[in-house]
Amino acid sequence: MRDLSKDCGLSMVEKHRHREFIGYQVYTTQRALARSLDATLASFGLTSGQWNALNQLDEHGSMTQKELADRLDKEPATITRRLDRMAKKGLIERSPDPRDRRANIISITPEAESLLSEVEPAVIVRAEQISEGISDEDLHVFIDVLSKVKDNANRACPH
Repeated sequence: MRDLSKDCGLSMVEKHRHREFIGYQVYTTQRALARSLDATLASFGLTSGQWNALNQLDEHGSMTQKELADRLDKEPATITRRLDRMAKKGLIERSPDPRDRRANIISITPEAESLLSEVEPAVIVRAEQISEGISDEDLHVFIDVLSKVKDNANRACPH
């Protein structure tokens, strides 16, 4: 196998510079955050993906499966499998969309609303642990910068 770093005149230090890229740092941080959230949600029988979907439905109301997939920035097939598991747990209901007989409207159930209320304090505690030692001002700057990075990435490669 060819060592491209020699061909490009890159030293070993420069070759591993990817660890400094915003994308790498955001990716590894997101993975750590997801593991932490999943650990918090496991005792409630939820995954972070299910929790996010329930929160979208709770905040924005019933919507089509495609609208939910768009909100979650996921492929419809991924959402279908997730919704199947959530329906088996009694957390969501599907009903035919009167405007489009090929589509379903997804609604949150009273059981899911109750579960979200139960989960919220644990998620708040975890969020406080994660932001420990970071000032409110730094958190606001961080969130603003993340938003700008996301906007730049979307402009560079729109989907």
